[in-house]
Amino acid sequence: MEWIQNNWQDILTMIGGVVTVCSIIVKLTPTQKDDDALAKVIKVLAALSLFNPDGKMVK
Repeated sequence: MEWIQNNWQDILTMIGGVVTVCSIIVKLTPTQKDDDALAKVIKVLAALSLFNPDGKMVK
């Protein structure tokens, strides 16, 4: 738990990077299946306030 607290900023940066890379890959593929899967992941992260898909600052 202490490690998570000490590295929280890095963890959030990695999550944001993974979502960004996945978003690019999803846009390059022709199927909707992966789009739907990414949308579900983003919805969960938004509900946990770990990722804001609108790009607005959450206070």
